[in-house]
Amino acid sequence: MKLLLAGRRGTSDPLFAPPEAPLLWLRRVETWVQQVAEGVLEGSRIEDGPQGAPVLHLRLHPAAPEVLLLAATQERIVVSAETHAVGPGYHRYLVDLLKALGDLHDISWAPPDEDAGVGDATGYFHSGDAGPVEEHFLGWLQHSVGQVLRMRSLGSSGFALSMRFGHTFQHPGALLTPLGPRDERWLRTVHEDPRQGTDVFPWWSPVVDAHERFTRALCRLWTDVAWRPPLLEEERQRLRDVARLLEQAWRQDPSLPYPWREWQEVLGYLGMGGTVAEEVHRRALESPGVGPSIGYRRGSVQVALPEGWEIRIPGSLAETRLQDGSWVARDHRRTVRVVPLGDSAEEQLAPTSPERRALELEHHGARVSGRASLHVGPGECRLTALCRSGNRRALCVVSFDDPEEQDWALGTWRSLDHAVAA
Repeated sequence: MKLLLAGRRGTSDPLFAPPEAPLLWLRRVETWVQQVAEGVLEGSRIEDGPQGAPVLHLRLHPAAPEVLLLAATQERIVVSAETHAVGPGYHRYLVDLLKALGDLHDISWAPPDEDAGVGDATGYFHSGDAGPVEEHFLGWLQHSVGQVLRMRSLGSSGFALSMRFGHTFQHPGALLTPLGPRDERWLRTVHEDPRQGTDVFPWWSPVVDAHERFTRALCRLWTDVAWRPPLLEEERQRLRDVARLLEQAWRQDPSLPYPWREWQEVLGYLGMGGTVAEEVHRRALESPGVGPSIGYRRGSVQVALPEGWEIRIPGSLAETRLQDGSWVARDHRRTVRVVPLGDSAEEQLAPTSPERRALELEHHGARVSGRASLHVGPGECRLTALCRSGNRRALCVVSFDDPEEQDWALGTWRSLDHAVAA
């Protein structure tokens, strides 16, 4: 569901006399959200938005896009959010949070305007009636599943529902969701009766309880965890968050279907022991070792890169976007780097340069062509490629320790694609 709300701050602020600069006001809002949404808020930041107006970004759930709060002028604010990926419980939680913010800061909200797309499609923000909220989500689910079934009947595959933009996972299943893949039987059952598909929503009930923490952790396990010891501090923190959520949920409700084997893996990566770890280990040993393990990033992932580029990498690689516009993915023995270049990039490698003379490999794909040099030696292997798609160019560098991974390096380079070739 789409939330697009417009409002004006009142003339009497309970804490500060108006006018208050938009950036200062957003900072106070951020502090307030951090306090009232503790345990739900996963991250926040303030950045410049359109025409330099500050925007507060709030991440309240791993399956949801960020909530954006734009301080357009000294008084005017705009809030935008999408809630369909998470469920009616999340929708109601967010609406209640925004209404509390409005009450605190004397915000006058604009009435809904269907033609302009302003308002809450479920009506809950404006009426306070929670009755229609679930029906809107069930209608959306039934419609979405029907579209997937129609496309599958035409021979298409590779469908995802409510997955965040930026990563496309290579995983079997008729439909990938933040809580795991669903098969054809599930699709047909849910299309006939969408209430059979509420398990696809991580936050169905409006309360923050054991089940909400449990499904929040499952979303992390399926979509975010790289299944190896952490390389970056943010990865270590993500694993800690998963372990904390699972423990909190288990202490509240030990009857939920906990992923004991994956929980044990997470604790092992963190080197955590203690009573809980012993209990998880015991349960993991008792769990039937059938079926694939949780985690899309155990396989390959197609990553959306800056300026429209895409590349396929192992899901276990840690990703970083650098200030110079480049993107790097690595583990202990492999590194992939992609640097978007300007239109004059070809001239930057002059025909007389040693690097240009070493471009001894060529690749011509549907949208991207490239020339590369490959150096393979003991303990130091590197592939350097200049790639082109229309008037777009990028440098791709693949480094690896083991010469036996030469084919992997070549395949990674050749997987580089561009979404729209000029």
